[in-house]
Amino acid sequence: MKILSIDFGLKRVGLAVGDTDLKIAVPKGTIPNDERLIDKLKKIVEENKVKKIVLGLPLTPSGKEGQRAKLVREFAQNLKSSLPEIEIVLWDERYTTMEAQNRLKELPYKKRKEMIDAVSAQVILEEFLMSS
Repeated sequence: MKILSIDFGLKRVGLAVGDTDLKIAVPKGTIPNDERLIDKLKKIVEENKVKKIVLGLPLTPSGKEGQRAKLVREFAQNLKSSLPEIEIVLWDERYTTMEAQNRLKELPYKKRKEMIDAVSAQVILEEFLMSS
């Protein structure tokens, strides 16, 4: 089954696509968080035959939900309204950005900045796939 992973950000949204049978996750790039975000995600879901979305939930280090987690939950509700046939799973994304930074540390700063959100989405998806 195809899965789309989303690392939700206020400016950019990182994406990765994976497969539950192959247990792989591949960064898919970023898209701007603007008024067309949901439409773009719907198109990506259709093009990739996605059946499930894993959405990173930014918890505090102690595991509590803050303001960013509230925004992600609101986004999840909007996404579910637009894609009612797709299962949406919220996934603890603590430390995924640190892992993504570690993976990209050899790249020049500009390239790292360009790729960090997509690689974070990849890490979220890898963690999800390993747990299932």
